[in-house]
Amino acid sequence: MSTDKRTWQQLAELAANEKDPDKLRALIRELTEALDQQAKDTPRPTLQHLSKRLLFVDDEEGIRETLPLLLQARGFDVRVVATVPEALSEIRTHKFDVLLSDLNIGKDGDGFTVVKAMRRAQPNCVTVLLTGYPAFESALKAIHDEVDDYFVKPAELDSLISTIERKLLARRYPTQST
Repeated sequence: MSTDKRTWQQLAELAANEKDPDKLRALIRELTEALDQQAKDTPRPTLQHLSKRLLFVDDEEGIRETLPLLLQARGFDVRVVATVPEALSEIRTHKFDVLLSDLNIGKDGDGFTVVKAMRRAQPNCVTVLLTGYPAFESALKAIHDEVDDYFVKPAELDSLISTIERKLLARRYPTQST
């Protein structure tokens, strides 16, 4: 056997054609070592590698003043708006990784209006709806509109953030398990 390291692809090809059981076992051991080494050498995606630009839409002043501060403390770059027209303007002029929107925003539309606009403009953006008035109909509509998640206010902060981060990782690295 050569002292040069063979790639896992070369080893797999050799193993596929090997008839001798002892040689096959040796090739499989070498293949396993090569794959283990490749896994060690390949940087794994982490939350630090993620862009976390977040648009937060809510018509309640209290939550607009508090939740963004908590999100910023967790590494999110947060833009805050209070109305659907403001949200639509932000979507047209800025790039976002996450949309976190109240469901019942006001007379100019609702969270679904904002989600649809975001999906059209930035299809890879993670979308999460918040609502103080959960209903079966709105949850079903969220499923049909392919909203990434739906939280009832007051949402538990750690659960909200871990869900957003998990969805971001899955969106950015679809072949990685999260």
